[in-house]
Amino acid sequence: MKRFGIAWLICAVLALGSCTDDWTFSASLRYGLGFSADTVRFDTVFTGVASASNGFMIYNTNDVGLRFDALMGGGTSSPFRMNLDGEGGAVITGLEIAAGDSLFCFVSVNIPETDTPALFDAFDSIRFVLESGTVQAVRLSACGQNVVRLRSKRIESDTVLTARLPYIIFDTLHVAEGATLTLEPGVRFYYHNNAVLDVAGRIVAQGTLDSMIMMRGDRLDNMLSELPYDLLTGQWGGIRLRSGSYDNKLEWCDIHGGNWGILADSADADRTKLTMISSIIHNVNGNGIETTGCRIEVANSQITNAGVSCVDLTGGWAEFTFCTIAGFSLWSVGSQAVIITDRRGESVVPFLGASFRNCIITGRHETEFIPLFTDSIAKSAPYSVSNSYLTVKDTADARYSNVVFEDREHEVYGAYNFVDHSMRGYSSVFALDSLSVARGIADTLSVLLPIDLAGVPRPPSGADAGCFQYQPSVR
Repeated sequence: MKRFGIAWLICAVLALGSCTDDWTFSASLRYGLGFSADTVRFDTVFTGVASASNGFMIYNTNDVGLRFDALMGGGTSSPFRMNLDGEGGAVITGLEIAAGDSLFCFVSVNIPETDTPALFDAFDSIRFVLESGTVQAVRLSACGQNVVRLRSKRIESDTVLTARLPYIIFDTLHVAEGATLTLEPGVRFYYHNNAVLDVAGRIVAQGTLDSMIMMRGDRLDNMLSELPYDLLTGQWGGIRLRSGSYDNKLEWCDIHGGNWGILADSADADRTKLTMISSIIHNVNGNGIETTGCRIEVANSQITNAGVSCVDLTGGWAEFTFCTIAGFSLWSVGSQAVIITDRRGESVVPFLGASFRNCIITGRHETEFIPLFTDSIAKSAPYSVSNSYLTVKDTADARYSNVVFEDREHEVYGAYNFVDHSMRGYSSVFALDSLSVARGIADTLSVLLPIDLAGVPRPPSGADAGCFQYQPSVR
């Protein structure tokens, strides 16, 4: 019985010891918390709009547990909010963290509006008060930006929007028939999920080289640590030009991250539907430019990484000059970069002509330029590609003149024509590599487009194809 009693006592002590190792709490000054960061920073956030959650880890590397309270420095008036162990508020009391354990502290920010157009900073801190009286802190900082909010907005008469503040478009910005919406240089449109610019009237968006007009999604946070949502497709809808919409002008515009780029409904091909100069359409789920029976002119522009086709033309008339049209989306294999046809479903749409001059047309497919016509006009369809770099399998078409055809046996082909080709799915810069075979093949039309999309002068002869003139400094 004596031996049994000693064994029982040893087991009880061991059990008690194993429990107290994890759940003995100390108020000694010698113990403190550890943090994964001393500062939590938020990049630019729109005022009046709650940010996505950020945060940090709280560690207890000691061999005893600790009790503490968490207090927001600015109290309930702070723009920052915290959530710890499922509990939120400006003051969270009675928190416990066992020996060797950790907690995640979620932080978000919602900055009130001010009367300033400039970016401004917001600061606070979370103070951790231990049972011992020790106080530790993690700093919080954010950059605020006031915005104009547009919900179900209809432009019923001629309207000019300035660049004083950016705009968040929550659903549809509708330009009514007979109205013209003019965007001044530097205007920034941030579209909420599936929001669209729907134009029944007219859009005139004329930025400048130094003050481009931007249209993108409204998420300013990251999906992954080094992958912002701004570089993803499908963050908003796109631009739709209705049937009665004509004389639309886009100049020095950057349009990216949508479900599509520009969708132009069936129109009168004798009237100009769209003129787009020195602009970008990049990283969209569907087509970059899709037209039906329209007349469009596109010059000095980049249409890249569409999930379907970069350019899809059904009927009508189109002219592309000094354009880089490239399909290297990371999110979709996609269709060919350019499709021209006189058929939309079961309907035949009169095809008046298409011209691609001094362009780059490339992608992952063996053929990136697809003429697809009804038998009656297949041999005589009025299209041409000249002084361009072209990815096609069949090079015998007489409508190709002074064309450099892609050679996949050559050390430079496809995406290798561009700087940093490995990042083509993310970047919106398709600057030419020094070895690109698109260099020096353009005709003298450069005198009408004397600078490229980056503002670099083009020589009067021997310019490079595409929207960018080669620059040694671009890497």
